[in-house]
Amino acid sequence: MLQKIKTLIALLSLFALTGRAYAQSYFEPKLSFGVDLGIPAKGHNESFSRIMEGLFNGGVTMQYNFIGGLTAGAGIKYSFFTLNPFALNNVQWGGSMHFPAGYLKLGYERFTTDRVSFNVSVRAGYAGIFAIHGNDSCSAVVEPEKFEMAFFVEPQFELVLLTEKVSADGFSVVLGYPFYFNEFGPRYLCMEKFPGLYEEDNTGITRFFSFGFGYRYYFGRK
Repeated sequence: MLQKIKTLIALLSLFALTGRAYAQSYFEPKLSFGVDLGIPAKGHNESFSRIMEGLFNGGVTMQYNFIGGLTAGAGIKYSFFTLNPFALNNVQWGGSMHFPAGYLKLGYERFTTDRVSFNVSVRAGYAGIFAIHGNDSCSAVVEPEKFEMAFFVEPQFELVLLTEKVSADGFSVVLGYPFYFNEFGPRYLCMEKFPGLYEEDNTGITRFFSFGFGYRYYFGRK
């Protein structure tokens, strides 16, 4: 496995250096600041998909281009889902799921024209996962409200368009697909089981597709 990782890193480095040698001389950013704001689409596992509705998935990143388009950075992100009461037989209380996280990021960014760049990356880190809800029927038999920590990985694709050829400001379209290595289940809402769902519906890591927009600021440009 370690040998495969080393081979992948070597291939990415070779690709970056080759692209640098043959590409036209477009802007090569060094340090940039980015914000992405997205809306999560239908998630998984099955319980999460039916009971929670995505409202927000976004982050703030500082990244540095250290060689031939290869970038590294760090940031914080937050995802937010709200409870669908109809999935719980019209319960009279509401709720929400929260995913605050910190991460490191590795990627590849290349300007293909004076104004357009693409950025393929993976951000990975550690997230807190918890629910806030109005279920007051908790008892000693049912677990109290849960706060858990989980590792997450989020592949992303970003297409950036600068406002002008020599501008430091750019706006982007951002696609992402985060994987949280955690299984959503009734424990988060202080319930023994979800009505109409089976135990196997709680199986599978939490994941969802995210579509949104972003802003980039490239330091060193006037």
